[in-house]
Amino acid sequence: MQNTPILIVGGGIAGLTTAWHLAKSGCGASVTLLEAENQLGSHSTALNAAILRTLGPDPLFTRIGLQSAEFLRNPPPGFSEVPLIDALGLVLVAAPGRQEEIRAWVAALQVPEGHVEELDRDGLRAAMPGFEAEVGAAWSFPREGRLDIAAIVAGFTRGAREGGVEIRRGARVASLLEEAGRVVGVRLTDGNSVRGETTVLAAGGWAQALGRSVGSRVRLRPTLRHLGVTAPVASVERSWPVVWYFGASNEEEFYCRPEGGGMMVSACEVVDTDPDRLEIVDECRTEIARKCGVHLPLLEESGLAHFWCGMRTLTEDGHFVVGADPDRPGLFWVAGLGGSGMVASAEVGRIASALLLGEDVEPELVKAMSPKRSAVRA
Repeated sequence: MQNTPILIVGGGIAGLTTAWHLAKSGCGASVTLLEAENQLGSHSTALNAAILRTLGPDPLFTRIGLQSAEFLRNPPPGFSEVPLIDALGLVLVAAPGRQEEIRAWVAALQVPEGHVEELDRDGLRAAMPGFEAEVGAAWSFPREGRLDIAAIVAGFTRGAREGGVEIRRGARVASLLEEAGRVVGVRLTDGNSVRGETTVLAAGGWAQALGRSVGSRVRLRPTLRHLGVTAPVASVERSWPVVWYFGASNEEEFYCRPEGGGMMVSACEVVDTDPDRLEIVDECRTEIARKCGVHLPLLEESGLAHFWCGMRTLTEDGHFVVGADPDRPGLFWVAGLGGSGMVASAEVGRIASALLLGEDVEPELVKAMSPKRSAVRA
């Protein structure tokens, strides 16, 4: 039976960034990370849209995204041999009736000049000539765009290993171990156990079930989001930005970006799922096709060349869950990143590492991400 001071369950972006920051703090030799699959970052991390969009409705979490984005723009020496961000630009478009809502998000930003610019209709048409929609207002974020997921995962993995973190792949956790009300590690599906003074749940959609196995009241919501890539279309240009459309209702949200000569598209649906049974919902394919017909008529005859779904683990209030479990000593959460994991990863890992090491973290952040808020009442 192995013993380790800090045991991280999950080798996606949440677990890897936490391990990386612990390693950079000089504690890597005290960390073991377990990943169920044979490849790190193979679920939510690998299956997302790779879009850098920092702006959201909560200024505090927008700030986390902005700080993480700066890390990715200027990573430490040796982190990556290639740029981590392809700054093809991001355009947020608000339907009539929603422009003041999105304008309030923009007004709360504290960023240098040039980070965001409001576009008129001609500016939107020039930036993305293939996009059609009822438009109330639009904003351009020229420093945002597409993320290189593989390079980001590789950088955090390499740094964690070099800092002494033990990473074990193919180590699937069956349940948490508990002694006298304290979580003391995990039991693997092969029958072996790994003990940890602190067990970190960074297992995405699987985190809730593992927590519940020892009576944790923290609740998360695993959901699906479907994505498609169209067949190549001659009129699509690689230089077009990401476009994210906030329709008249949440059900009309839509985003797209260039990919492989065609467009990557999503209808932004929310479908509850069992993490162990990720299955494509055919109705979502139909909805993507419908929205493409409305917003990208140039794709009308192209069809989807590739279609898949990825998991997004949500919380009731939309905030991340980072910190110690309110009821189970020895249990720590880095979960509920809600589809923002790649954008916020570097900063979330820093915060998690600081909390694990007993370092000071801004009280506002600690409160906003406390697992206690996501714990159901007894």
